[in-house]
Amino acid sequence: MSFTTPIALIVLLIAVPVVVYLGWPRMAFRRSRDITSLLLRLVIITLLALALAGTQVVQSADRLAVVFLVDVSDSIGTVAQEAQLEYIRESMTRMGPDDEAGVVLFGADAVVDRPISAVRELAPIRSAPVTGNTDIAEAIRLGLALFPADVAQRMVILSDGRPTVGDTEAAAQLAAAAGVEIDYVTFSREPTPEVQITDVQTPNSVNAG
Repeated sequence: MSFTTPIALIVLLIAVPVVVYLGWPRMAFRRSRDITSLLLRLVIITLLALALAGTQVVQSADRLAVVFLVDVSDSIGTVAQEAQLEYIRESMTRMGPDDEAGVVLFGADAVVDRPISAVRELAPIRSAPVTGNTDIAEAIRLGLALFPADVAQRMVILSDGRPTVGDTEAAAQLAAAAGVEIDYVTFSREPTPEVQITDVQTPNSVNAG
C-alpha cells in the first residue's frame, strides 16, 4: 500500500482522538447505541482520510514479459550477433512457466522480429532493419509498445552501447516512467588484426624527372 499525499493522514491522527473523546458514551443506558455510532464515525473518518491521502494498493505481478532489444547495426560483427542470439536462447530456458518474451532488432530503425510469446524456442531471425546507424531510442520505444498489461515488464538491451542517432536517455526515462526495468548486456565487434610496420626501405638516391 502506498499514498500519493501521505500528509493527509495527519487528519486521521488528529480526528480520531477528538471523535473518540466527544463520542464516548457517558450514560450507561445509551452505551451500546453510542458505541455503535462512534465506530461508524471512526470508519467514515478513516475512509475519508485514506481517500485524501490517495491510497494505492500495489500488487506484484506473477508474470514477467521480457523484450530483448538486439543491436544488428554495422558496429556489431557476426561473432557478436551469434553470441547475442545464444544469450537469448539461454535466457528463455530460465523463464518461468507464465513468462513471455519478444525480440526487437534494431540498427538505424527498429523492427519486431518476435512478438511477445510464451514459446521457449527462438526461431531463426527473419527481419532486416537498416544497419547503417544505431538507434537504441527507437528500439526502446518500439519495445514499450509490445508489453501486455498486468505483467512485470523488463527490457534487455544487447548492444555495444554506441548509439549514433536518437535520444537514448529520453527513451530510457520514458521506460522508467512506465515502470519498465532495463538491463544492459554489452556485445562488441571482434577486434580486427592490427597491421604493424616493422621496416621501411627507401632507395639511396632519387633521380629527378
